[in-house]
Amino acid sequence: MRYLPLPLLFFLYTCQTYTPWKSEWKQKDGSEVFYAAVSAKASPQAIESGSLAMRRTTCVNATNLLSTSPKLTSILLENESVELSESEVKDLGRLIAAHKIKPKQDSCQSEEGGFILSSPAWENCQCMYLIEYPGGRSQFRQDITQVK
Repeated sequence: MRYLPLPLLFFLYTCQTYTPWKSEWKQKDGSEVFYAAVSAKASPQAIESGSLAMRRTTCVNATNLLSTSPKLTSILLENESVELSESEVKDLGRLIAAHKIKPKQDSCQSEEGGFILSSPAWENCQCMYLIEYPGGRSQFRQDITQVK
């Protein structure tokens, strides 16, 4: 039996490939669900500490803060390639808030790959949130039309 050389094995083990996720509507269990990709950065203290666990925790917590209604409204609008005035965006935000949508974190990934010993892993991260918009994409488009 042939084995991989130790340096090559270490390289393959420690390198990660990062492919950014994209926000999009998908079918899930017979209904349309919006998958929102939210990126964030770990806290300066976590980065300074050198602790991988602290970087991961603070980065993921930052995506949770960013997954609030105003950010999700902008991600949904960006996906639809719709431009609204500032007041229309506020009206749409209120309409979305009235639906009482609770985004659910699906998964998270570090935006960097690297080596274990001096890795920038989890300094920046991206989490995917599922948004079950009542009525799916067609209702969201109607809501946009309503505020225009």
